[in-house]
Amino acid sequence: MWMLIYLQRLRDHGRAIPKWQFATLRPIPGDLMLREERDDVLNRHTRVARLRAPGGAAALDIPRLLDAQLIELSDCRLILSGIERIEEPLVNRVEDFAQTWVCWLKDD
Repeated sequence: MWMLIYLQRLRDHGRAIPKWQFATLRPIPGDLMLREERDDVLNRHTRVARLRAPGGAAALDIPRLLDAQLIELSDCRLILSGIERIEEPLVNRVEDFAQTWVCWLKDD
């Protein structure tokens, strides 16, 4: 089941986004799903968070969040922390970075 959220990522390639820059970033609307999946690189099952365009129309250019853990849940947001995998097939490189997602819940 997918849930509509507005996503703000706190890191870029593992480095914290400065507060002044974070304040100017617009949250990305999307549908969030969190479930266990098999990861061939880790050779085990892991909790994976994914974000897609609202309504599932298209994929977003947001890497999935591996080993996702729920850090905070309130009536207006949830915070997930985990590992973001960046793959560069042209240079045959895979890098994992720490990442935190702040997911603002849709207010109706």
